[in-house]
Amino acid sequence: MLKPNRLSTRLLLGSLGLLSLGMKAQSSDKIKISTTMENRIINRVPEISLAAARELLNKGLEIAQAKNLNISLAVSDRSGALLAFIRMDNASLVTIDVAIQKARTAAFLKAPSQLFENFINNGQPAMATTPGILPLQGGVPIIINNEMIGAVGVSGSSGENDNAMAVELAEYWAEIKTK
Repeated sequence: MLKPNRLSTRLLLGSLGLLSLGMKAQSSDKIKISTTMENRIINRVPEISLAAARELLNKGLEIAQAKNLNISLAVSDRSGALLAFIRMDNASLVTIDVAIQKARTAAFLKAPSQLFENFINNGQPAMATTPGILPLQGGVPIIINNEMIGAVGVSGSSGENDNAMAVELAEYWAEIKTK
């Protein structure tokens, strides 16, 4: 069994590019990351929790039932990955993927999915070819303290109704979390 020495550790770290990032090989062959280096390479960002996503789904169901709508509702994390989803009993099957993609689009853009629909409607059809983007209104980012923590997507009604409900849910969450 080979026992690493200081030179072999430095060569390994150098080949990985870690020495240039501020990491040091110590005589004890342990890697030490300086506090300032740690603060530069580790991002700590707020993100919506599953409990919060479930609360948004419940609020969305309440709103949809009050308006006699049959919708699908998706909540994504800040990266656009699906966190929670619900489809009401009489919602069309197509609303499943559409709600999920609207939430993902809002997370990717850090802006309402309506932004891309507006680009296309205003004479920029090439925007429809952007990978991973669904250019339909109804996806809205959830923002708390100027940080996007996730996004919500609604599908099952008109674009305007989907968007209004998504905005209402995002504003509801921002309002109760900033009190």
